[in-house]
Amino acid sequence: MRLVPALQDPNSVLVYRRAVPDTPSPRDFDATAQEALAALRLQLDGEAVVLKPNVTAGERFCDPGSGITTHPAFIGGMVRYLCAHGAAEAIHIVEDPHNQDDESPATWEGTGFPEMAQAVGASLSAPAPGTVVRRQVPRPLAHSARLVSSLAVAPGTIYINVPKLKTHNLSITTLCMKNQMGLVYVLERHYCAQAMAEMDLDGTDTRRPREEWMDLTLHERWQEGLARRLTDLAQIVTPQLNVVEGVVGRDGTGFHRGTNYALGLVVAGVNMVAVDTVASYLMGFDPQKLVYLRVAAEAGLGVIDLARLRVYTAEDGALVPCADLERYRAHSPFDVIRNIRDDAASANCYQSAR
Repeated sequence: MRLVPALQDPNSVLVYRRAVPDTPSPRDFDATAQEALAALRLQLDGEAVVLKPNVTAGERFCDPGSGITTHPAFIGGMVRYLCAHGAAEAIHIVEDPHNQDDESPATWEGTGFPEMAQAVGASLSAPAPGTVVRRQVPRPLAHSARLVSSLAVAPGTIYINVPKLKTHNLSITTLCMKNQMGLVYVLERHYCAQAMAEMDLDGTDTRRPREEWMDLTLHERWQEGLARRLTDLAQIVTPQLNVVEGVVGRDGTGFHRGTNYALGLVVAGVNMVAVDTVASYLMGFDPQKLVYLRVAAEAGLGVIDLARLRVYTAEDGALVPCADLERYRAHSPFDVIRNIRDDAASANCYQSAR
């Protein structure tokens, strides 16, 4: 895989913006994907490619127009570009779109992905027995090993992480690092519940953390547990490229409630931590206050200080240093709307990340 030289640096990030209408069409998503990859000058040499979108199960969540998932037309645009620029014929789209803690079959129904995959000649795959491999974590913080998609870690394969630009009621943002959870075998995947279980809350406390994040300290304890798991996962599955789909950005819970914003943004780079740092900043957050980014940086996975990152944009077909990142920032900043009581204590959990 080859990129424009400036973007081969792990501390470099591309912010690409295309003008889109308030309700972008599938063609807008497709064109934005192709233009962003063209700005990267992405060229392949016959490698197989794995794309990992954010696809969520449930009738209310999976509709491509919901703004909750990576839009299938964006992935379709990427596939078209990759096929025209040297990718092997086999392009795999890997995700586990069902949200159950069991081995029931994954379903892509209603997501728009089966139709898109058929149109562009890609295949759909979910981590399942026979398609996962156990990988040992070199420096474990929570788990010594995980079962992950064998396609994503196959030698010679180019794995491209394609998350959605959105907030989340538990993890605050869900970008590159959290998107990788869909590569983990379902019985080992529910990091949110695992982080909750290890907190060993006092049984006399009747407040329920998933419903009433009663204080900042408790929420940050939970985030630490998630952060350790995401950092472990990042040590054993490393994308060669990350491309955040922000054609439509979404604030809210990440699922039920929220607001969509037509942004026309793509944030891309080879290092997940750097890309998440820039993307979270564009969403209105202070990256150095996001727990999962701090833990990842402490583990040596990347840089979360914007002053140490090089941000580029594309102007007239050329890659140029971004002189004013603020003009790409969401106004007003994204907000986290949670499916819990709106009280002062819970509000403080999110204000702390700004």
